[in-house]
Amino acid sequence: MHKNTKLLPYERREIFSRWGMGTTITSLAREYKVSRETIYETVRDGRLGVFLNRSSMNHRYRTIARGLRRLMEREEKVARRIERKAHRLKRYEKEMPGEILHLDTKRLPLLSGEAIMQPREYLFVAIDDHSRFAFADIFPDKTSYSAAIFLEEARRFLPFPVRGIYSDNGSEYKGTKNHPVHDLCRKAGIAHAFTKVKHPWTNGKAERFIRTLMEEWHSRTRSNHISRAHRRRHLYAYLDWYNQVRTHQTIEMTPLQKLELWMKSVNNA
Repeated sequence: MHKNTKLLPYERREIFSRWGMGTTITSLAREYKVSRETIYETVRDGRLGVFLNRSSMNHRYRTIARGLRRLMEREEKVARRIERKAHRLKRYEKEMPGEILHLDTKRLPLLSGEAIMQPREYLFVAIDDHSRFAFADIFPDKTSYSAAIFLEEARRFLPFPVRGIYSDNGSEYKGTKNHPVHDLCRKAGIAHAFTKVKHPWTNGKAERFIRTLMEEWHSRTRSNHISRAHRRRHLYAYLDWYNQVRTHQTIEMTPLQKLELWMKSVNNA
């Protein structure tokens, strides 16, 4: 173990468990005498099941997902040669996957049997403007740190690079220059645009996706949610069905088929 390790594995597990029960990032940082950034990284790794010290070996480049991202990055260079109209940026649907990812947050209702004083959980969603390929996850709060962790998870989950995000002006997404989401976007080269103040409906794709989730996932399966962990597993199963099986009315195909169609058009260009 490295001599400069700030937290031991058992401390990392303990921090992740307490964060999941509602303890704030700031409180944990003060108690364990480390920076909030260290706690943030510990929570982010914990959601990936990583509690040991990182190895210098980078396994990400060996995965199929990484290979697909690299392929699409090359294909993007070809796509840039395609002549676009002057009003491209104002079109309702972007021309390329990952060009704009719409983000939003919703407080989830309590489960049957939970006390009214029980802290609520929060649903974070991300949906691609072009393909409607979507990702979502549940967090114990909606702080800026949770938003940054979610965005990092979305980047890992989505089979294409994320180059821009679009969100409302909530504090989980917007703040000072040291805001975790701003910092992640700057490091990853992601452009971040915001809705017009007091015009949240301009983020319609994300809001519509939340509505679909609550109708087709939460309401229909709520009686079967025996725990919060069980509700989260139902969410992951629904996302697979939404992306691969469910036909989207606007694009008249599944999000996965839309991605495949785009890749074929690029390859034939």
